[in-house]
Amino acid sequence: MKAVKYHGPRNVEFIDIPKPQAGPGQVVVKIAYCGICGTDVHAYSMEGIFNWELVLGHEAVGYVDEIGEGVTCVKVGDRVAVGPPGDCGKCYSCNSGKPNTCINGFPNTIGIGPNTQGAYAEYVLSKFPQNELFIIPDNVSFEQAVLFDVLAVGFHAVRRSDMKVGDSVVVSGCGSIGLSAIQAAKMAGPTYLIAFDPLESKRKLALEVGADYAFDPSNENDIAKAKELLSQANGAQVCFEAAGHPSSIDTCINLCMPSGQVMLIGNDGRPYQLVTAALGHYQYDLKFTFTYTKEEITMLFALISMGKLDTKPYSILKAPLDDAINKLEELATGKLELARVLLMPNGNI
Repeated sequence: MKAVKYHGPRNVEFIDIPKPQAGPGQVVVKIAYCGICGTDVHAYSMEGIFNWELVLGHEAVGYVDEIGEGVTCVKVGDRVAVGPPGDCGKCYSCNSGKPNTCINGFPNTIGIGPNTQGAYAEYVLSKFPQNELFIIPDNVSFEQAVLFDVLAVGFHAVRRSDMKVGDSVVVSGCGSIGLSAIQAAKMAGPTYLIAFDPLESKRKLALEVGADYAFDPSNENDIAKAKELLSQANGAQVCFEAAGHPSSIDTCINLCMPSGQVMLIGNDGRPYQLVTAALGHYQYDLKFTFTYTKEEITMLFALISMGKLDTKPYSILKAPLDDAINKLEELATGKLELARVLLMPNGNI
């Protein structure tokens, strides 16, 4: 079968590999769509993301093609999303209620872990179907469901934050993750929800999904307007950094109230210089947030199914698998401005 293998930054290859087979307790999924994630684009364009080889692709939906002995959670023909495994049940994180930071979850996630075979391929093997396969509700389309990773990262960040009803919130970076953070924060009832992005097209999307204001972080007048809106508490109670860029972290810290919280969602390979003498007396809470839990995927599918979460603002471009390398380059160089490029390894199925 066809697949796309990552060897290093701007070193990606279209290859043939054997189709996986389901062993005991395993499931083979035929891929309908796999989204090109921002993490994939960062890995393609810069050092410091993946220092190993793998077949990319960790945002996948498709049909159950084959089940191994003992599998009862799905059946052949089920429409499923393929998420990160987590929940090994043995490590401290799993046994203390934080399965999304399972010490064994990250290296076993398809398209993320070293030498894994991800979903930039016609089929993937789920070795942990009980934990990583999620049945898609009948009234949720593949095009909606494939956004689960995009939506869940921002959703988890808001749930992990200290945000309360009535707080003022800043979201810096209005790509797909930032948009999901805006939608989730809007559900929580902020007084002011202020978005920042240097691109006008993304600022328009931020307003469409629920931001009250959308400003350019490079415009001093826009920064001043935001500070005026946030003047009662001398800043936002919670700021979500969703761009994965050092300057975006600066925007969040600059607009955070004393004793406020900055949630660091974005992943980036560049170092960030933290000057404690300049920041320590503000007693900021800098908190990292990572992926999501199984329960949150189920919540999101329910919210989409009930019409409480709108996926229409997320622009999508569909592309064949053999165009993956070209699309990675276009996304890395800014030629494409989309929420997601969806690869179709098996064409229209």
